[in-house]
Formats: sequence, C-alpha cells, structure tokens
Amino acid sequence: MRVNAMNSPRSCKNRRTNPVGFTLIELLVVISIIALLVSLLLPSLSGARRTGQRVACMAKLRDIAKGMQEYAMDNEEWIIGSPWGSGTYLQGVTTAFGPSVQDWDFMGPMARMWNMGLMMGSGQEKDVVKRFNQLRGHGAFLCPANKFLSFKYSASSGPDAGAGWMVSYNTARLHLWPGDEWPSFFGEKPPPHWRPAVNRMGNPSNKVFCADGGRYSRTDQVPDYDLEVQGDFGGAFADAGVYKGGAAGEKSKSWDRSRAPGNASSGRGDVDARMYAFRHSTSVPPDGAQGNAYKLNLAYYDGHVETMGDLEASNPHLWLPKGSRIEQPGTCLWQDTVDFFGITGEDLLIGS
Repeated sequence: MRVNAMNSPRSCKNRRTNPVGFTLIELLVVISIIALLVSLLLPSLSGARRTGQRVACMAKLRDIAKGMQEYAMDNEEWIIGSPWGSGTYLQGVTTAFGPSVQDWDFMGPMARMWNMGLMMGSGQEKDVVKRFNQLRGHGAFLCPANKFLSFKYSASSGPDAGAGWMVSYNTARLHLWPGDEWPSFFGEKPPPHWRPAVNRMGNPSNKVFCADGGRYSRTDQVPDYDLEVQGDFGGAFADAGVYKGGAAGEKSKSWDRSRAPGNASSGRGDVDARMYAFRHSTSVPPDGAQGNAYKLNLAYYDGHVETMGDLEASNPHLWLPKGSRIEQPGTCLWQDTVDFFGITGEDLLIGS
C-alpha cells in the first residue's frame, strides 16, 4: 500500500514552525509608535475641545446680549444689571428679594424674563444663597471653559453661598453707573448728564456689555464673591473693564493683566490671573506670556459677539460710554495698553 508522503508523520519533522506573538523589540517599537501618535494627536484634540468650548460660550453670550436688548426695549433703554435699572428696587434694603440677588445682578432679572423657573428671593438669606447658586451654575450662564470655583470674600457681610462656580460673565460697570454716582477717585469721568441707557452709549457695536470674567480674581487672589445686597464697585457681577482702571490703585479684579510683559506690579502674586477670564486660547499659555496669548469672548450692545486677545481687549474705548474721560491714562491703563494703542497725554477722551 502506497503511503502519501504529505500525510506521513515523518514529514512533520521537515515542516518549518513560525513563532507566535511579538518579540520584545517588536513590542517596544509598537509602544513607541503609539506614544508618538498620542503625543501628536493630543494637542489637536485639546485644541478642538477648546475651540468647541469657545463657540458654545459665544452662543450663550449672544443669548445674554439679546436678553439685554429685550430688557432695554421694555424699560426705556435702561440697562439690565444696573443698580439704577433692574436693581433699583433693592436700594435701601438689607437682604435681597425678588429676581436679583444683588443690585448689580443681571442674571436674575434675565432668568425671570426668560421664565427659567428658578425660585424667587423672599428676603431671607437662605433664598439669596439658593438663587445665587442656581444662577451661577445654570447652563445659560455657565461658560463651558470655566473650571474655577469661588468662595465667599472673607471681609464681606453678605450671605455665604459656599463653594461653587466662579461667576462666568461680568458686565462693564461704568456703563451701568449714572454720572452723579461715578466714584470720584478712579480717574474715569462720565459724559455730561450720563445715565445708564443703551441709546446713550455711543456706537453699540463698539461698546462691551458683557464678557468672560473672573470676579473677584487677581494674581494674588483666587476667585471669590461678595453678595452684599448693595455690592461695592460692581459686586459679584460687574467690573471696570479689561483696562487697568483706577488712579487710586483700584485695579480690575475680573481681568487682571499685571503678569503680561511690562505690566508687573510689586507686591502682587506670581499667578498669571489671565487664566481665569481669558480662558479661550486654543492651548494653555504659560505664565507671563505675551499680550494676546490669552483670549476671551465679548458681547456688545448691538448683539454681536467676538473673540479677542487680552491686549486687544484692554482698549478703554470698549468699556466706557462715548464722551467719558480718563484722567492720567498712564496711571489708569496698563503699560502695554498705552504702548499698543499709542495713548498719550494727561486726558483721554473716550470716542464712539
């Protein structure tokens, strides 16, 4: 009987066997390739995520700008969030009630206007706390890039709402003050017969109503809040603007740019406070980065929203009504702002 050689057990000895699995060298090569791909892709993925957050934030600010316009149309052009507009009913009271948790609050009146279904204040501190926490954490008012918590300012006599989201958006407070109420020691002077009305602002496409903010934060101060019913100089919701502000040293506590090159102040902390409000760069800028490395979104009185670098946004014309003046602009403005915009003289007239 003939035996097929291919089926013969003896033929198995002549077969070539292949090793199973990777060698150590091959495994190390694969790991190295994966690590390289991850290092190449992660910045792109992070940048895409940050871009998505910026776009989502811009959409929220557009809605907020529309809410401001709706309020103005229904209230003789008064600006929402002004202590002499939507907050005027809180003058003289010791605990907030109704839609506003403070006289500078623009979110509370807007939430009521939009029928968001949040509880109203009753005049008790516990309700102020609850409403404030609802507002600062609500999707309509929470910037997706805001990853910072804030705590009660230790010297404040206002309610303690505990730890919670830093208020994401701040209004330009000097648009909201009547002329006879402007503080006399900041260096800014109002236009004649000024009252906080949208139709008196100047060109609405050049004036900022609201922007990404970090109230109160500085290079030496983590974000906190002051919920006193009559908040000082903007309370928890408003600040002077991205420019330095204040010949008397009352610098911005929402948009502190003192760590930008050329602006360092002695006795201040080493944290670059731009990270709090200027949170829409496509990557994380290093401390002390050049001007415009950090970016934020701004909503204007005409309803449009744009992204701007921190140095560009320090233009004082954006943050003050037309016809205002800044005395001693070299003191009130950041040094890189003065250099970038070519500002000279002892008196700066704010244009349209």
